[in-house]
Amino acid sequence: MVIPLRGRQQWLGEALASAAAERPAEILVVEDGSSWVDAATLPAGARLLRFSPIGRSRARNEGVAAARTPYVAFLDADDVALSGRLVRQVAALEATPAAALCFGDIDAIDGKGGLLLDETAVQRERIAGLRMRGPTYESLLVDCPIYTSATTVRRDPFLATGGYDARHDAYEDLDLYLRLARTHVLVDTPGEPVSQHRRHGGNTPSDWLFAGALRVADRQLAAGLAERRSRARRLLLERRVDSLWGLGDVRGARRAALAAIRREPSLLVHPRLCKRLVASLAPTSTLAALRRRR
Repeated sequence: MVIPLRGRQQWLGEALASAAAERPAEILVVEDGSSWVDAATLPAGARLLRFSPIGRSRARNEGVAAARTPYVAFLDADDVALSGRLVRQVAALEATPAAALCFGDIDAIDGKGGLLLDETAVQRERIAGLRMRGPTYESLLVDCPIYTSATTVRRDPFLATGGYDARHDAYEDLDLYLRLARTHVLVDTPGEPVSQHRRHGGNTPSDWLFAGALRVADRQLAAGLAERRSRARRLLLERRVDSLWGLGDVRGARRAALAAIRREPSLLVHPRLCKRLVASLAPTSTLAALRRRR
């Protein structure tokens, strides 16, 4: 199980305890530019890897590369693995030899470990939608409620596909899932959640997320991974507009919307993109208020 870490993390002990309880073959704590963890305090079977600042994507990749097992699970230092997670996810991967990644559901918790009922309910609806659609390339573009701390990968295909893109530190997970979905199978862990995802003030800022979503859309479009006149391509073009809008680049969003319509005229009947286009013509004060309500 790979746990990336940058700086002091108050919940690391809880994450380590939950990982150790799963009795993995090894736990790999990857310190990304910090050196405050004492290897002697880690659970039995854990290894500590230290690197100069490399970013969480590459930190995870280094952890997988150093692993000695065919299956590798991910757990962020502020999250918690739930009992039976590894057994269930490895079983799902072994049942589907073509699968490169297994995902499961999560519970949303607060800084003290309390269950966030509303956010967990929203997650249940999202994961149910994904399960109904199936974890295909197009389905992941519609909505991707897969959290890194709820995934286990088959090591060899993960490394062969390049792992997480080190240029991404936001939506690097979606970028990976999309690439894997083009060449491999993604499988679900049926039943109860496999991890708890902690919501707190140190989560990835929204602007980073919008910038990451924009990079993912640009990469997929530039690589031609979504066929012309496909729903996936339309979803990527819409994602570009939404990301620019979220970043406050109204002119960029307007240009992207117009370019998207020229490339895919059918987007004229897609309400969200058209709303962005019309709203981009509004006065600056109105735009600022709209962005605060995004």
